[in-house]
Amino acid sequence: MAKNDVILIDGLIDQRWSQLIPSDRRDEVFELLALEEVLKAYDLTREEIESGWIDGRDDGGIDGFYIFINGHLLDDVEDFVWPRSNASIDVWLFTCKHHSTFLQAPLDSILVTIQELFDFSRSDAQLIGSYSDDLLAARARFYSAYRRLSLGRPSIKFNIVYTSRGDTSEIGESVVARARQIEAAIVKLFSNCTARFGFVGASELVDLHRKGKTFSLDLPFLEHLATGKDSYVLLVRLEDYWKFVSDEDGNLRRYLFDSNVRDYLGPTEVNEDIARSLGDSEAPDFWWLNNGVTILATSATIPGKTIQLQDIQVVNGLQTTETIFRHFRQGSTVSRERALLVKILVSSDEQVRDRIIRATNNQSLVEIAALHATDKIQRDIEEILERENWYYERRKNYFRNIGKPSARFVTPIYLAGAVISLLRKHPALSARLKSKFMRDQESYSHVFSPLFPIEVWPVLVRVYKQVENGMTKLPPPKRRRERFFKTWRPLISLLVVARRLKTFAYAPNDLAALSADEISDSEVAEAFRMINEAQAHFDRTKEPNQSFAQVCCSLAAEKYALAGPKEVGRWGIPKSPSVDSAQNLSAGFVERVDAMLPKQPWKPGIHVHVAGKVACTPKEVTQAIQALIAMGKRYSQRDGVVYDTDGKVIAVDEERASAAPYAETKAKPA
Repeated sequence: MAKNDVILIDGLIDQRWSQLIPSDRRDEVFELLALEEVLKAYDLTREEIESGWIDGRDDGGIDGFYIFINGHLLDDVEDFVWPRSNASIDVWLFTCKHHSTFLQAPLDSILVTIQELFDFSRSDAQLIGSYSDDLLAARARFYSAYRRLSLGRPSIKFNIVYTSRGDTSEIGESVVARARQIEAAIVKLFSNCTARFGFVGASELVDLHRKGKTFSLDLPFLEHLATGKDSYVLLVRLEDYWKFVSDEDGNLRRYLFDSNVRDYLGPTEVNEDIARSLGDSEAPDFWWLNNGVTILATSATIPGKTIQLQDIQVVNGLQTTETIFRHFRQGSTVSRERALLVKILVSSDEQVRDRIIRATNNQSLVEIAALHATDKIQRDIEEILERENWYYERRKNYFRNIGKPSARFVTPIYLAGAVISLLRKHPALSARLKSKFMRDQESYSHVFSPLFPIEVWPVLVRVYKQVENGMTKLPPPKRRRERFFKTWRPLISLLVVARRLKTFAYAPNDLAALSADEISDSEVAEAFRMINEAQAHFDRTKEPNQSFAQVCCSLAAEKYALAGPKEVGRWGIPKSPSVDSAQNLSAGFVERVDAMLPKQPWKPGIHVHVAGKVACTPKEVTQAIQALIAMGKRYSQRDGVVYDTDGKVIAVDEERASAAPYAETKAKPA
C-alpha cells in the first residue's frame, strides 16, 4: 500500500513540477506540498506559507518555522493583534526531505539547532552554529511572542514534523529515539510547554491531500423564521453550531471565514464577556446577550429541523464563533443547550454579496483597509484579469478553495509589487513590500488607483509572469527560486520594460499599450547580467536597495540609450500623515506655521525657512505640517507633486517634477 502511495505522491509532484509550482526543482515542489498539506487547517495563503519557509542554506535542518498565536499566524510582530491573556502559542518546525525513507541525520541536525536556537540566554551573535537570516528572523518572532505573552502564562506547544516520501511503519528505532530526545530537549527549555514529534510519509500526505474543504454543510436548528425566499433567521443550539464550524479533526473550519474582514482579536473586553456568559450556567439564554452571526450562502433548503447550505461564508460573527469554539474545545459542557441567533442570507450575485460583506462588517470599528476587498477598483481588477484567465484573489484563498489552477492565481500583494516596480518605478520598495501597506489609506490609494488605465492591470501581471518564466532559465546557485523571484523580479521587470519602451519616464498609458509579445529569456538574462555587473560594486548585495537599483538603471540607460533614469525610486508610495507626532504642539503654534507656509507646491527646505521665522526647530515645523495635512488644511506633497485626499495629483512644481508620469491625472496648479 505504501508503494502505491509513493506513486500517488510522485504523480502530484510531477503535476506541480510541470506547472513550476513553486519551481522546476522537485525537492522544492515536495517541500511546498508538504507544508501546505500539514498546515491545511490554518488556511494559509501562499504568501503566508512563504513567510515561514526557510531558505536552504544554513537552515540548521529546519525547512519551515511557523508561529501561531491563538490559531493565527505571527508574521509581523509590529502588526499583530496581541491577546492580553489566555494565549496559546503553537510552533511548527519542519524538516522536509524528498527521499523515500526516514533517516537519522536530519534529526541530529535539528536536535543541535533546537538546543542552541531556543536558548534565549544567548544573543544571535553568541550562537555557535551558522544560521540563515530567515531562521534568525523566525527565532526573533518567537522570542517576541514569548516575551510579550509570558506574564499571562501562555500554553506553548511545539509540533516538530519530519516529512518525506517514506513509510512511517518502517521507521528505525534509532530515528524514533532521536525524535523523543528532541521532544525532551524542547520541554526542558520552557515551562508550561509540550512537544510532539510527528512523522509524515507518503500515506499521510495522500490522506491529507484527500481532505478537501467542505462548503456545503447541514446546520440543525431549534426554530426558524423565513423572512423571504432569500433570508432566514434561526435559533441554533450552541453545541450544534460548534460542530458546524469544526472539521472532523476538531479544528475550526477557518476557510469559512475568508470573507470576514476582521481577524479574531483575542481576549478583548467583548470576547471576555462572551466567554464569561458561556461559562455561567445561571446566565440568561445566550442569544439574549449576543447579536449572533451572519452566514452568506448561494442556496438554502430546509428538510425538517435542518437547513442545508451551499457555498457557506460566515461574514459576521467571527469573534463570537471563535469564543464559542474555544469554550467547547476546552471540554466545557456548560451552555451546550443554549441558543445562538443565526441569520442566513442567500445570494449568488457577486456585487450583492460584496455589499452584504461590507455592510455586516461596517457596524463597529474596523480598519478601512480591511474592507478593500469589496472596493470597486478591486472588483474591476478581478474582472479585467479574468478575461485573460488570471484569478485575482481579492478575497483570501477564494479561487483556491473552489479548485482553480494555482498557477493562474494573482494576489493583491503580488499585483501591488508590480505597480510599485513598474508604475511607481521603485523596485527596491517592491522587493520588500508587505501586505500591511494596505492598512494605510493613502498608500493603498496610490497603488490601487482607479486613475490608472484599466488595461494596465493585465499587462502588469503578464510582464511579471513572463519575467518569472525567464528567471527560471537563469543559473542561480542553490537557492529557492521563490525567494529569488521576490528579490529580483521587480528590478528585472523594470529594466526589461524600460528597454522596450526606450525610457524610464514612461506613463501608465504607455505601459498599458505595451506589446503582448512574449518577453524573451534573453531579455531577462541580459537584465540579470547587468545586475551582476552592478553587484560587483556593492559587495554582492543580497537585495536591491534604492542606491543599487538606481545604479543598475543608470547602467541600462547608458548602454541602451534610455531616457529618464532619474525617475527610478523618485515617487514611491506616500503614507497618510499622523497627528501623533504633533500632539505636544500647541494649536497656536500650528496656526502660526500655517500662516507662514506659501501656496503649494512649496520648494525644498520650506521647513527650515519657516523654522527661522517662528523661532523653532525644522523638525517641529515638519510635525506641524503633518498635523495640518491630517486636519485637511494642507495637502500631502512628495517631490514637488501635491496629492488630494483621494490620491489624485492636483498640482505639480514644473521645475522639480517631470510631468510625464502624471500626464493622465495632473490638474492645473491651485
